[in-house]
Amino acid sequence: MTKKFITSVLFLLFLLSGNISLSQEIIEPSDVKWYSIEEADSLLKIQAKPLFIDVYTEWCGWCKHMMKTTFANKGIANYMNRNFINVRFDAETFDTLSFQNKTYTNPGVGRQPKHDLAKFLLGGRYSFPTIVYMGRDKKFYPIPGYKKVPEIEAFLVYFAEDLFSSINLQDFDRYFKCTYKKSFEEKVMNAIPDSLCPDTSGIIKWYRLAEAEKLSKQSGKLIFVSTYTSWCQSCRVADSTNYRSKVIAKLINENFIPVKFNAASTESLSFFGKTYKGGTNTGPHQFTRAYIKQSFQMPTLLFINNTGQQITELHGFIPPASLEIILNYFADKANTNKKFEDYRKSFKNKIKY
Repeated sequence: MTKKFITSVLFLLFLLSGNISLSQEIIEPSDVKWYSIEEADSLLKIQAKPLFIDVYTEWCGWCKHMMKTTFANKGIANYMNRNFINVRFDAETFDTLSFQNKTYTNPGVGRQPKHDLAKFLLGGRYSFPTIVYMGRDKKFYPIPGYKKVPEIEAFLVYFAEDLFSSINLQDFDRYFKCTYKKSFEEKVMNAIPDSLCPDTSGIIKWYRLAEAEKLSKQSGKLIFVSTYTSWCQSCRVADSTNYRSKVIAKLINENFIPVKFNAASTESLSFFGKTYKGGTNTGPHQFTRAYIKQSFQMPTLLFINNTGQQITELHGFIPPASLEIILNYFADKANTNKKFEDYRKSFKNKIKY
């Protein structure tokens, strides 16, 4: 996905912009479908999407530059339109605005007075541009500064896929950069110590579900199913950070029967005496419906015993060190006699990144 985003057109625009006074330009609003804050507030009631707010000012040159570069990228615009309700908000507007059942105004104090809504969204820390994300957890996450195409992608994925429930933003951003190293400038990657980039020396032997059923019955081992979809970008990061880890690969190969399963696969299959039909345009695979009971958030990890019974399901991108603990918890069969929190407190990680 990242490679498609970076185009020679963007690079040419960046070079050409060097001799232009950005503050005097009139910039078209890009292919992103932008809404006013009040329109977005209404849409939030009917669309289960996170909110993306570009907080800018008319005099901000970097705001305009981001509009004609990052937001002009068709891949970025398409991703934003599919996954977010997108807002452009002028931090110095004098309009009276309603948002989340509150009314905000610009008090007109100072040389460049800021709107009270900008104060609320930015926590009183004015820096432009600032992107404010409101996740499905209804919390606000302001991220200041101009962001190039590769730099904004990790943030978009993080909030589009609700990863705040399983990993903090800084760690996911680092794993994302380590996954797509070639998309980032050398100085950006050099700022990440080698010790904090995941190792990629591990190899997992993956099986199909039918094979896993047979092997699980023979060995008594749990089946470990890593469920993904083609649109799940954090699944790709997990492939690079988790499943290429030497520690995790060894754990999985020795203690589980591992399966990678596309939740939207169109191929029918049999599993523990039942037939599951493939997915269609109107719904996921029947196996997905049968085994994923809590949420269709991807990635989803399933632990299934040798009778086909689901032991547990875990959602979202799980950091490598956390996954190491979870895998050991089941490999040691501690799940049968000990609470996970008690097991975690006494566990000593091999993975430090």
